[in-house]
Amino acid sequence: MNQSNPLFTALAAALLWAAPAAEAQRTNLSARDALGLVSAQFGPQATQSIAEMRAQGGIPQPSDWQVLAYDERAPKLLYRFWAGGGRAGDGGVDDLRYPDDVPIGYFGVSQIAVDSVAAFTIAEGEARKAKMAFDSCDYLLRLREYSTELVWRLELLDAARRLVGKLYISGNTGEVLRTIWVYRDQRARPDGQALIVDSLAPAAATTPLGLTGANASSAAMPGSKIAPGAVISPLPPGIASGQLPGQIPGQIPGQVPGSTMGIPSTPTLPTPGVNANGNPPFAPVDANGRPMVGPGLGDGIPSPPPLPQAPSSSGGAIPAPPALPTPVVPTSPAPKLIPTSPPKPPITPSTGGGGDSERIPPPPIPR
Repeated sequence: MNQSNPLFTALAAALLWAAPAAEAQRTNLSARDALGLVSAQFGPQATQSIAEMRAQGGIPQPSDWQVLAYDERAPKLLYRFWAGGGRAGDGGVDDLRYPDDVPIGYFGVSQIAVDSVAAFTIAEGEARKAKMAFDSCDYLLRLREYSTELVWRLELLDAARRLVGKLYISGNTGEVLRTIWVYRDQRARPDGQALIVDSLAPAAATTPLGLTGANASSAAMPGSKIAPGAVISPLPPGIASGQLPGQIPGQIPGQVPGSTMGIPSTPTLPTPGVNANGNPPFAPVDANGRPMVGPGLGDGIPSPPPLPQAPSSSGGAIPAPPALPTPVVPTSPAPKLIPTSPPKPPITPSTGGGGDSERIPPPPIPR
């Protein structure tokens, strides 16, 4: 009579299995739900001006989020909140950002058109194209620099939390703005370093090898110019020092020894009769195109006079050189004589009366 009902036992077991599943489902929290918890706990004004929000370890969604919002009452204008486990909490005043690490800008909940769930779906599709496996995902949502567009940054990590991929996705349209992949398996570089493929790199992206050892399809790397089956050769020895094997020290790569490189302002003509870059010498020609031979180049420059020949040793003594002419010394004209005036008579004191004997007479009047 007390036998248990099989239906009741099965129903109880289903409820026991459903409770942990429901709890696990509640731990996966999207960005929009996290902001809803903060708004319900601290008021809508807490999420009106958000600087950024972060989360780590999303599989696919994280269990909690960190929200950094603007608050004019804070000494450094920023306040922190957290959301997770069905509730929100107060993270306190932020004192790390201002004034050194200033936020790019602020956004509201209504500006989020692409939620974290949609961003993860886009990133998962890009990872399939690149044949990249990952274990978890870290999230960051903030404004694009000098713009009002929201940008998701998703970092894909392996089981050892090593970065294997980084994606930038528009939070307004869902457009993939940039992808970076890090290959550490058999698709790595021949020198053992990880192969990094950046969609915005100046050079064309390289085509990584597939997981089976064959090259991945060109659809995985649309910007690749390397043909399928090509192998990335290692760097030649000495490339780090700037000198290639067989290169003359100081020689510019691609330069012919003995020549100069650059962009001259005027074209330079090779010297007549001299090899230039391996070309045979050519005979100079005149203005009419006729070849000129020997010294008669017709360039208008007279030939130098012949050198004097040294005297023969069999002719006897060397004659003395001619005497130098006596230099002519110019004579100066005689100086003119200056006439002299007659001497003046001496002054004699007067001996007569009627005056002072000590009186000096006036000088004579010149004639």
